[in-house]
Amino acid sequence: MTKNKFKCVEFDDNNKKISILIGNQCSIDYADIKKVSILNQQATFKNEKKPFTHQIMYGTAVLCAIMEPQFYVGLKFELKDGSVKAAFISDRKTIFNTDIYREDNKEANKIKKMIDKRINEAIKNS
Repeated sequence: MTKNKFKCVEFDDNNKKISILIGNQCSIDYADIKKVSILNQQATFKNEKKPFTHQIMYGTAVLCAIMEPQFYVGLKFELKDGSVKAAFISDRKTIFNTDIYREDNKEANKIKKMIDKRINEAIKNS
């Protein structure tokens, strides 16, 4: 059985929608999603109106853990109407190469694959 509910999103395959639970709390039709990306939102900018304008790229700096910027692993939903929505994998700040980062990134990849599959099915059935 496929898991359809995560901390950050819930799939509603009967109504062909995904609900964002952590981030821009809303429901999105699968058919309205243009693209989904896994990105790292700088923690101090998490609640901006336009999500992911301040991203942390992997390997951009070699800093000690005290100076390394904290971030949230998230999913950026680009919708066909040009709007952007965000789902954050968890509400925990993280930095690269930590257990939290690895767990969140693993879950983000799993969720992204599930979303991509549903987007492709929505395109095929339209």
